[in-house]
Amino acid sequence: MSDPPISGDLSPAQVADLIDQAATLIETDGLEVGDYWTRALFQPYEPGTPCCTVGALAVVSGYRDGIGAEKAFVGVSEYDPETGVTEPDHPHLVMATAMKALGFREAEDVYEWSDHAGDREVVAELRFAAAQIRAQSGGAA
Repeated sequence: MSDPPISGDLSPAQVADLIDQAATLIETDGLEVGDYWTRALFQPYEPGTPCCTVGALAVVSGYRDGIGAEKAFVGVSEYDPETGVTEPDHPHLVMATAMKALGFREAEDVYEWSDHAGDREVVAELRFAAAQIRAQSGGAA
Protein backbone atom coordinates (compact mmCIF):
# COMPACT_ATOMS: atom_id res chain seq x y z
CA MET A 1 0.00 0.00 0.00
CA SER A 2 1.31 3.45 -0.83
CA ASP A 3 1.46 6.43 1.47
CA PRO A 4 -1.34 8.99 1.18
CA PRO A 5 -0.74 11.95 -1.15
CA ILE A 6 1.36 14.77 0.26
CA SER A 7 -0.82 17.69 1.24
CA GLY A 8 -0.64 20.73 3.43
CA ASP A 9 2.08 23.29 3.64
CA LEU A 10 5.40 22.46 2.04
CA SER A 11 8.51 24.60 2.22
CA PRO A 12 10.17 25.67 -1.04
CA ALA A 13 13.01 23.24 -0.24
CA GLN A 14 10.53 20.36 0.15
CA VAL A 15 8.89 21.26 -3.17
CA ALA A 16 12.32 21.45 -4.84
CA ASP A 17 13.18 18.02 -3.40
CA LEU A 18 10.01 16.54 -4.90
CA ILE A 19 10.79 18.09 -8.29
CA ASP A 20 14.29 16.56 -8.07
CA GLN A 21 12.73 13.19 -7.20
CA ALA A 22 10.49 13.47 -10.29
CA ALA A 23 13.60 14.12 -12.41
CA THR A 24 15.25 11.03 -10.91
CA LEU A 25 12.16 8.92 -11.60
CA ILE A 26 12.21 9.95 -15.28
CA GLU A 27 15.97 9.50 -15.48
CA THR A 28 15.73 6.01 -13.98
CA ASP A 29 12.47 4.66 -15.45
CA GLY A 30 12.02 6.66 -18.67
CA LEU A 31 9.77 9.35 -20.07
CA GLU A 32 6.21 8.37 -21.01
CA VAL A 33 4.55 10.16 -23.92
CA GLY A 34 0.80 10.72 -24.04
CA ASP A 35 -0.19 9.69 -20.51
CA TYR A 36 0.82 10.21 -16.88
CA TRP A 37 2.31 6.71 -16.88
CA THR A 38 1.78 3.64 -19.00
CA ARG A 39 -1.93 2.75 -18.95
CA ALA A 40 -2.61 5.38 -16.25
CA LEU A 41 -6.33 5.41 -17.00
CA PHE A 42 -6.60 1.67 -16.48
CA GLN A 43 -4.24 0.83 -13.64
CA PRO A 44 -2.50 2.56 -10.75
CA TYR A 45 1.13 3.56 -10.96
CA GLU A 46 3.59 0.73 -10.35
CA PRO A 47 7.23 1.43 -9.43
CA GLY A 48 9.50 1.20 -12.46
CA THR A 49 6.85 2.52 -14.87
CA PRO A 50 7.88 5.38 -17.19
CA CYS A 51 6.08 8.68 -16.47
CA CYS A 52 5.53 11.97 -18.25
CA THR A 53 6.63 15.09 -16.41
CA VAL A 54 3.26 15.65 -14.74
CA GLY A 55 2.93 11.93 -13.95
CA ALA A 56 6.35 11.87 -12.28
CA LEU A 57 5.54 14.98 -10.25
CA ALA A 58 2.24 13.39 -9.18
CA VAL A 59 3.84 10.06 -8.29
CA VAL A 60 6.54 11.57 -6.07
CA SER A 61 3.78 13.60 -4.41
CA GLY A 62 1.92 10.39 -3.52
CA TYR A 63 -0.65 10.10 -6.32
CA ARG A 64 -0.91 6.58 -7.77
CA ASP A 65 -4.26 6.77 -9.59
CA GLY A 66 -4.54 8.53 -12.97
CA ILE A 67 -7.97 10.04 -12.33
CA GLY A 68 -6.94 11.14 -8.84
CA ALA A 69 -3.79 12.68 -10.24
CA GLU A 70 -5.77 14.62 -12.81
CA LYS A 71 -8.37 15.94 -10.39
CA ALA A 72 -6.41 16.40 -7.15
CA PHE A 73 -2.83 16.95 -8.37
CA VAL A 74 -3.28 18.74 -11.69
CA GLY A 75 -6.47 20.31 -10.37
CA VAL A 76 -8.51 20.01 -13.54
CA SER A 77 -11.64 22.09 -13.12
CA GLU A 78 -15.07 20.50 -13.04
CA TYR A 79 -18.26 21.80 -14.61
CA ASP A 80 -21.35 21.73 -12.41
CA PRO A 81 -24.37 21.32 -14.72
CA GLU A 82 -26.80 22.28 -11.95
CA THR A 83 -25.24 25.70 -11.38
CA GLY A 84 -23.70 26.16 -14.82
CA VAL A 85 -20.42 27.06 -13.13
CA THR A 86 -16.98 25.69 -13.88
CA GLU A 87 -14.85 25.60 -10.76
CA PRO A 88 -11.41 27.18 -11.23
CA ASP A 89 -8.34 24.98 -11.55
CA HIS A 90 -6.57 24.37 -8.24
CA PRO A 91 -3.31 22.56 -8.90
CA HIS A 92 -1.37 20.97 -6.06
CA LEU A 93 1.45 23.15 -4.69
CA VAL A 94 4.10 20.94 -6.32
CA MET A 95 2.36 21.12 -9.70
CA ALA A 96 1.78 24.88 -9.47
CA THR A 97 5.37 25.56 -8.41
CA ALA A 98 6.83 23.30 -11.10
CA MET A 99 4.67 24.94 -13.78
CA LYS A 100 5.81 28.39 -12.72
CA ALA A 101 9.48 27.37 -12.47
CA LEU A 102 9.32 25.77 -15.93
CA GLY A 103 7.69 28.89 -17.36
CA PHE A 104 4.23 27.43 -18.03
CA ARG A 105 0.86 28.92 -17.09
CA GLU A 106 -1.34 25.94 -17.98
CA ALA A 107 -1.04 22.20 -17.37
CA GLU A 108 -1.69 21.64 -21.08
CA ASP A 109 1.57 23.46 -21.83
CA VAL A 110 3.48 21.08 -19.55
CA TYR A 111 1.90 18.04 -21.23
CA GLU A 112 2.75 19.40 -24.68
CA TRP A 113 6.34 20.18 -23.73
CA SER A 114 6.84 16.84 -21.97
CA ASP A 115 5.49 14.88 -24.93
CA HIS A 116 7.87 16.62 -27.35
CA ALA A 117 11.01 17.01 -25.23
CA GLY A 118 13.45 14.19 -24.78
CA ASP A 119 13.99 12.58 -21.40
CA ARG A 120 17.39 14.28 -20.96
CA GLU A 121 15.86 17.71 -21.58
CA VAL A 122 13.02 17.05 -19.13
CA VAL A 123 15.41 15.81 -16.44
CA ALA A 124 17.74 18.79 -16.94
CA GLU A 125 14.87 21.31 -16.86
CA LEU A 126 13.36 19.76 -13.72
CA ARG A 127 16.73 19.82 -11.96
CA PHE A 128 17.28 23.44 -13.03
CA ALA A 129 13.78 24.37 -11.80
CA ALA A 130 14.48 22.75 -8.43
CA ALA A 131 17.79 24.61 -8.13
CA GLN A 132 16.09 27.91 -9.00
CA ILE A 133 13.42 27.32 -6.34
CA ARG A 134 16.12 26.65 -3.75
CA ALA A 135 18.11 29.72 -4.81
CA GLN A 136 15.04 31.99 -4.67
CA SER A 137 14.17 30.72 -1.20
CA GLY A 138 17.71 31.11 0.09
CA GLY A 139 18.35 27.34 0.25
CA ALA A 140 21.39 25.48 -1.01
CA ALA A 141 21.37 24.48 -4.67
